[in-house]
Amino acid sequence: MTQLARRRFCQSVLGLAGLSILPSCSLQREQQFVSAYSNTDGQHFVAVFNQSGEVFSEVEIPLRGHDIAISHKEPFRVIAFSRRPGAYLYDIDLNKGVIKQTIKANDGRHFFGHGVFSPDGQYLFTTENDYHNQQGKVVVRDAQSLAVIKEFNSGGVGPHQLAWLNDGKTLVIANGGIATHPDTPREKLNVLTMAPNLTYLQSESGTILQQFYPPHHQLSIRHLAVDRRNKVIIAMQYQGPKSDLHPLVYSQQGDGPMVACTASDLLWQQMHQYTASVCIDDAVNVAAVSCPRSGFVSFWDLRTDRLIDTFQIRDCAGVTLSKDGFLLSNGKGEIACIDPFLETASSKMQLTGYKWDNHMQSLKESLF
Repeated sequence: MTQLARRRFCQSVLGLAGLSILPSCSLQREQQFVSAYSNTDGQHFVAVFNQSGEVFSEVEIPLRGHDIAISHKEPFRVIAFSRRPGAYLYDIDLNKGVIKQTIKANDGRHFFGHGVFSPDGQYLFTTENDYHNQQGKVVVRDAQSLAVIKEFNSGGVGPHQLAWLNDGKTLVIANGGIATHPDTPREKLNVLTMAPNLTYLQSESGTILQQFYPPHHQLSIRHLAVDRRNKVIIAMQYQGPKSDLHPLVYSQQGDGPMVACTASDLLWQQMHQYTASVCIDDAVNVAAVSCPRSGFVSFWDLRTDRLIDTFQIRDCAGVTLSKDGFLLSNGKGEIACIDPFLETASSKMQLTGYKWDNHMQSLKESLF
């Protein structure tokens, strides 16, 4: 596997056994990030930290977390989603370090670990499973009370991540196609007949505008990101025989079909049929796709849909943007920063006892 050209790599280790709160007066205002994590004692948290691995505060949550939704109107407020098929979301005030409210999904529903606030900050959109009818739902909630206002069909089964197009009115939804039930939470009930798709939804009316299907019905769409031109980068998880070989990173834009990004058969084989997070850096037209089973993050040229290179980091899932490039996290407590092009120093820290979960977000304003 290749390394990014001429990378300079600096490493240090931090041993942080418990809660670390650093006084705001001793720090400059700097970019900060938020992610769910679990510790070695089986407790679960949402933490605020910086690129250097300094943890400023953390809030304990009852169940393992997945993704984080950040409020546009209240920069210190986030929603943490329990891991699929979780029935709970947690409304967290990072400034005070408390859970303001815990919301349980309605009867017959569970969350898929993802949600987004509307651009105007008035609503929270969540992907949910109507598991009695095996129908995916996009549920619209009041941003303050988180009460359900209305809901729409997601256009498929097993909706996972969703994101806004640049018009602020259209949602793009990754319908994974896999039917599940909370009584057997990790069992896939329809692998032979699954039908994943990418759905565009009008957020006010729930009208399905367009749908696109991968070339194989067992290519489950889980995660995605949208660039400034409304190009969608899609990360797949293949559910067929382990001996099968399929591309796992696709793009789709406008009325065009889903197109497989270009890489060698060896790379697809090394991904072990599994990808996790997607993150786009519009400034350099690069997408990062994490591959935790493979021990690397892949970088893709958005202009050509071709692989640029890979960066080795074991069990990496979380990817977001920092001022110095892509920030990566993994289940071993590591936080690494890499610039896929420039010959600049990258950093890598390890926080002892931390197991970062699959997704990481950059806060719009620093808290400490």
